Amino acid sequence: MSEHFTGGVIRRIATLATAGFVALSGAALLAPSASADDLERTPSEVFEQIEAQSWPNYSIDNPGPSVDIRFALSFLNDLGFITPDPGDEFTEEVEATISEFDDHYNLNDDSTLESQTWIKIRNLHFPNEADAYEVGDRGWAVIGIKAILNEKFGADLDETSGLYDEDTAAAVEVAQEELGIGVDGAFGWLSYKGVVTYQGDEDAADASASDVAVEEAPVEGAESDGEDAPEAAEDAEAGVVTEGTEEAERERAHH
Repeated sequence: MSEHFTGGVIRRIATLATAGFVALSGAALLAPSASADDLERTPSEVFEQIEAQSWPNYSIDNPGPSVDIRFALSFLNDLGFITPDPGDEFTEEVEATISEFDDHYNLNDDSTLESQTWIKIRNLHFPNEADAYEVGDRGWAVIGIKAILNEKFGADLDETSGLYDEDTAAAVEVAQEELGIGVDGAFGWLSYKGVVTYQGDEDAADASASDVAVEEAPVEGAESDGEDAPEAAEDAEAGVVTEGTEEAERERAHH
């Protein structure tokens, strides 16, 4: 097991304890299927269309509200950049979290949730094409997935639970069908960009012409290229109390 993965598991457990989220029992990023997002059945034109979409921009000057912000903060929580109660508005607290993340990974220091931040979050959660969240996974990122599916695709998922259950998989399938992605119910890196850039009835967030970042598809077998995220609070306990749920932790398979 890689040092990056081991450190990630410890950080995520500590993160949940720090945030006081009792429904989770350890955030883990999957044992992936052979083809997350079923890319083999995703038409090339759909792939190109999704990848060509501009990432939304949010800042103090363009604060939302948007579920995109809550989605991003939930994924950042799993990486150790904590917002205890993620919301839909870009507040000063959110700005501080984004700045901390961007500084840590030497991204543009503009205190904005923009393309480089979106891409880095995606690359850390989905280092290769096979990585995806699937049934049985738990974590803050799953809550973010549920929130964005509820808001943009009319799902009715329980956002108080961080469990990726059968209902979540079914809702992901609906979103994948709407986006034209090969339907498999596993939420991978293409579904990530698809749901973020899908606006539906929402007003699209500003995407400036200068908001350009080099973006490459994950390569099968590639490891995450980022440094370890900061450790959560030192006094956080290694375990997380659960109510009516079994503790579950899934290991990432490295190919």
